[in-house]
Amino acid sequence: MLSSSLIAVAFAGAATAFTPVGFEPASTNNLTVAFGNTLAINGVNLPKAEVQTAPTVGTTEKLVGTYTLMMVDPDIPPATAGGATSELLHWMQSDLVSANTTTTIGGMKVFELINPTNTTAFASYIGPAPPNKSPTTHRYTQLLLNTTGSSSALTSLKAAGVSRANFSAVNVVKNAGLSVLFGNSFNVSAATNTTAGAASGTNGTTTASGTAKASGTAAKASTSTAVRTTSVAGATVTAAAGNSTTASPAQSTGGVAGRTSGNEAIFAGLGAIAAAVIIL
Repeated sequence: MLSSSLIAVAFAGAATAFTPVGFEPASTNNLTVAFGNTLAINGVNLPKAEVQTAPTVGTTEKLVGTYTLMMVDPDIPPATAGGATSELLHWMQSDLVSANTTTTIGGMKVFELINPTNTTAFASYIGPAPPNKSPTTHRYTQLLLNTTGSSSALTSLKAAGVSRANFSAVNVVKNAGLSVLFGNSFNVSAATNTTAGAASGTNGTTTASGTAKASGTAAKASTSTAVRTTSVAGATVTAAAGNSTTASPAQSTGGVAGRTSGNEAIFAGLGAIAAAVIIL
């Protein structure tokens, strides 16, 4: 079995999964993470539904001692646009040890990190659920810390795990007197509100962005520049609104709106007179 320091040196130049660029505390040593048989390494983007239960975590070499795993989201949107993002703690589990035999996950053989003493997590796992607000793609980052025989470090981590919001992994690790041994990240993106594809008809066309617009001269409205929006079958219908705040409805006339004013009204009246004369 290799000591943790030797493993860190051995993996330093051959990592395939590590913390995101610019994230602190950083690590370029490989930590293997998987949900079922799906690898969650190298910043791969995964669907929200697939990451709602705690993943399998392991290393390619058997570790000696006990370890603490931390998972954070550093991409929590700011309260006001243009502000800085913040961190949220998703998981902190102590007393992890390497299994005696390897497990194959996603085609990779690893020594799974297990919790043989059923130690209660400092912060239980909560699944990713990024909101549809910039940044819509979040980098869920896992950090493995060597806490072998360090009761003071564990006490510090436990205290930090009480508060998930406005978490600071770099400060928590520093205050515990630790450094990151292995790291990894995977991404989850928020679902968009757009409607894929396009549906066309005689009265309007729904675009891929989810906005419906009138085709031809349908949905005739006054020349006022005011705009109103209405939700119709999952799309947003935008039409110019007149001073009366209502727009003329689109007519089923092959894209041409019906009109009964001006010259057409005069011709209609003459037609009625001619019919009366014939009857008489």
